[in-house]
Amino acid sequence: MEALSDFFTTQFSKFQVDFRGEHKDTAITSTGPNDPHIIEEHWSHPDHPLELFQFIINEHDSDDEDDDDNTTVLICDGCTQHITVTHPSYYGCTQCNFFLHSVCAIKLPKVLPIGISSFHTQHPLALTRKPRFYTTVDCAICGWETNGFYYNCEACDMKIDICCAFLPSRIKYKSHKHHPFILRPSWGEACSVSREEITGGMEYGCEICSNFRMNVSSVLVPSTMKHKYDASITLRYPPFFYEGAFYCELCEDRVNNQRWLYHCDKSDHSFHSDCLFSWQKIKLGGTVRIDINDKMHTLAFVFKMNVSAALYICGNCGDGYTHSLFFERDGCGYLICVNCVRDRYGD
Repeated sequence: MEALSDFFTTQFSKFQVDFRGEHKDTAITSTGPNDPHIIEEHWSHPDHPLELFQFIINEHDSDDEDDDDNTTVLICDGCTQHITVTHPSYYGCTQCNFFLHSVCAIKLPKVLPIGISSFHTQHPLALTRKPRFYTTVDCAICGWETNGFYYNCEACDMKIDICCAFLPSRIKYKSHKHHPFILRPSWGEACSVSREEITGGMEYGCEICSNFRMNVSSVLVPSTMKHKYDASITLRYPPFFYEGAFYCELCEDRVNNQRWLYHCDKSDHSFHSDCLFSWQKIKLGGTVRIDINDKMHTLAFVFKMNVSAALYICGNCGDGYTHSLFFERDGCGYLICVNCVRDRYGD
């Protein structure tokens, strides 16, 4: 599986070919020199213009991919994935740290007409986003939360994030490579590869083997990836043999060797896939100004996961969490949970 941003771009390009024609005025398919250099008022960021940029790795960036502190990192506010040299064209408002891949900025259809989406054929789907960056929605297809762009059916209150909106209806998957899979409604049974309950409304099911099914989120994770402390970690499928027990380096819970996991042979590190990817469709780092003890402070949007029995405690309401989204004050680590921020400033 390729990086999610590349997968999304590839699938959207295929969709454009099919979508062009009868609905050619609904989607912008041009690329390159015809793209505007300035978008004066984008629907998702009306406060400031967006300027066209090209992502490059400059001399100040480290050549070491594992050295995250010295590498320029830009996250798209549309698909919530990295902006990279693979698809370098992007629009940005540097004043607000707001960035969009060119695809997300000017090429997504504002409306998917009735019958175009294979997931929801009854009604049109409108492209939108929540006005507050810390407010998330649950994708009806993969079950993951996102604070990026999504397609919405107002009549059914159904939300589909843009990475899932253009998923192929048929795929092949290497852990079950002899038969094709089709995208179909899910009834909440267990995924055959992750062994976790399928939480989204759709699944990929084998056309031949009636009991073999996969969560859409299982299809979206890469087969190999870099991790901060490892050269490379690889997705492993059961059955495999190992002397001793696996423990996730992130949550420190035991990893069942009858379920898939990420593992690095060199470091002997293992990871639950959920610990690595459950929050990958949420862009972090946004800031808010909050009054704490009659003094204004800047807090950043972060995700916290505890690797011990202790809980992360919200400094406002006192609730404790093993893992959650928070706002954190730089330096002292003071935390306020997202629910308290929503209560104060709204969704």
